[in-house]
Amino acid sequence: MIVDTYGTVVALALSFFMSLAEASPTPTASAAPPAATSPSRDPCGGSHELLKKYLAASPCVFVAGQASVQATYASTYIPANVRLDLGHSSANVSTNRSAFGYPGAMLNIGVSHNAQITILPPSFSQIQSAPRGILVAGATDMQFWYKQLVYVDGARGILGGLLLTYEAPSGSPGLAAPGPAYTVNPLLNIATNKSRTMGVSLAFPISNLATSTASGVERAWVFVPQAVPFWRSPGGTLLALVVSHNFTTNATPLLLNTAQLISRRFQIQATYGGVDGSVDLANPLEGVVRAQGTTYSRTLTVGGSVLLGETSE
Repeated sequence: MIVDTYGTVVALALSFFMSLAEASPTPTASAAPPAATSPSRDPCGGSHELLKKYLAASPCVFVAGQASVQATYASTYIPANVRLDLGHSSANVSTNRSAFGYPGAMLNIGVSHNAQITILPPSFSQIQSAPRGILVAGATDMQFWYKQLVYVDGARGILGGLLLTYEAPSGSPGLAAPGPAYTVNPLLNIATNKSRTMGVSLAFPISNLATSTASGVERAWVFVPQAVPFWRSPGGTLLALVVSHNFTTNATPLLLNTAQLISRRFQIQATYGGVDGSVDLANPLEGVVRAQGTTYSRTLTVGGSVLLGETSE
């Protein structure tokens, strides 16, 4: 069922009730009280709508008259254990790099009954390493998103959407991307039980990114599909496992995402996860100096979201 059929359903309902009124005798003793105005319908509305619309991979949108504000503190730690082979000798080297950022603000604004825009203003970020201290600190790039819900099958619990993103290279030196980034991201949500509390959200982002190389700035296409199985409890708890695969780096990060409603309009959330990567580097330096090892990237985020406006399901 396409989302725009809502107006047709309303018109048919009005015709039905008008025919009942014509067939029934009109009471004369007293006038009927005016009917209360019902809130607008929303396939992702209801008391848990903030949980449903929180995940970026979900096709659910904040509708016109709604907005949400999200803030997040993020910390990433990347230790590395590397073995240097110098030909006649070898040595084990351990090092680490870490980063943090805040406030990680995100503003979602509903612009129609099936579309929203999202603004990610600059945040402060700092990157440091164990031997060198602070490497870079400053503002991150701004991002602008547009998400639209394009398909609703309420009987089978299937939602489809499209997310378009643009990242402007507006950050501080060392943090800003070498050029703008564009992403087209089809979204699909499939419920796996009748109560719609379990399901999986699928995302298929195709990005065009600018990268710095020895010969200058080049652009490349990146495909990182994502699967997010989730569960929502009647008490307002969300548990989700975010699994993605980067075909360019052949890495598969895993992320545990959890959120808890404190009230209908406020929730707290956290994520934890990362990816292991290999280091295999050979450089000609009076023979061959080879570095082999493993890095362990781990990220922790904590934050909160506030909902402005309500809809019913």
